[in-house]
Amino acid sequence: MKNQKNIEKKRRRKTMLFVSALVIGIMFSYVTFWQNVNVVQDEDTRSWHVVWEGSLVDAAEANPGAGAGGILEVFIYATGGTYTANLTEGDADTLGWASADAIEIDVAHSTAFDVVVKVRGNATQCKRDAVWFNTDLRVRITWSDESLSDEVCEMAEIENNTANTYLWLNFYIDNSDSGYTLSKAQTTEIENIKFEAYY
Repeated sequence: MKNQKNIEKKRRRKTMLFVSALVIGIMFSYVTFWQNVNVVQDEDTRSWHVVWEGSLVDAAEANPGAGAGGILEVFIYATGGTYTANLTEGDADTLGWASADAIEIDVAHSTAFDVVVKVRGNATQCKRDAVWFNTDLRVRITWSDESLSDEVCEMAEIENNTANTYLWLNFYIDNSDSGYTLSKAQTTEIENIKFEAYY
């Protein structure tokens, strides 16, 4: 009889230990689950911030300074050119550019063109956990003559600097690959350009 009681005690003790271990395991999983949820919630606090905003005239004067993110140049670019090229003033496919001494860009009438905005994003704006995210940058254009209001531009990456200090991108509007044209003596104005970062 004593042996039977001892066996029952041992069995109950084992059952209690098993239940305790199970409860602790469930509690640990619960804590881990909520920690993961909190991480996701922290991620959701990121949002779009305007790095630079202005008209084409303002863009002509834009100079973010060494290493800073911002607008580098706005080009009027021959339709069909290479968006991933590191465009500079005077390139063959560059029909014109906004600069301090040329805020009005002359384009021959009936010539198809795209608008390209060259930007630089720095590590604060588009680098997370040692990884560059070009999707953390965008450019939006308002151009009423072409019925564009805060239109998000297409993106092409130019360079991810090996020194890990910046990311160069071209953002462009190309009118569904056919480009924009002006008739003889026609003028047009790009009212607003926004360069934004997601952090």
